Amino acid sequence: MAQKTQSLRSLISEGLRHGGDLVGQELELMRRETDGNIQAILGLVARFGTALVLVVAALVMLFVALVKGLAALIGSEILAALIVGGPFAAVALVLTVMGLRRMARSNLLPRRFERQVEKDAALVSDRVSG
Repeated sequence: MAQKTQSLRSLISEGLRHGGDLVGQELELMRRETDGNIQAILGLVARFGTALVLVVAALVMLFVALVKGLAALIGSEILAALIVGGPFAAVALVLTVMGLRRMARSNLLPRRFERQVEKDAALVSDRVSG
């Protein structure tokens, strides 16, 4: 009886140790995945930020030229500015809404971590039930 109790204690302690190791590995996987996502996002923000500054400067020059040219044709610089800027403002609004949807918190969650936890849970439940 004492030997059964000792082996049961040994089995429980080994199970707890392995469970703790597994949880530690899962947390490390989540940390690495999150760190990688943050570094990738920061790199993309830096590249797109630089490109955006250059594109905005070029577009401002183009818009000024379009407004001046259209104003010479129709005789009103205010109306020309509205005609040129209106469609671009609408496109900018649509692109902003689309970008905000893509950057939603649910799209940034660590998917590999979730899949790994599901696999581990399925493995444990298979071993317990089998």
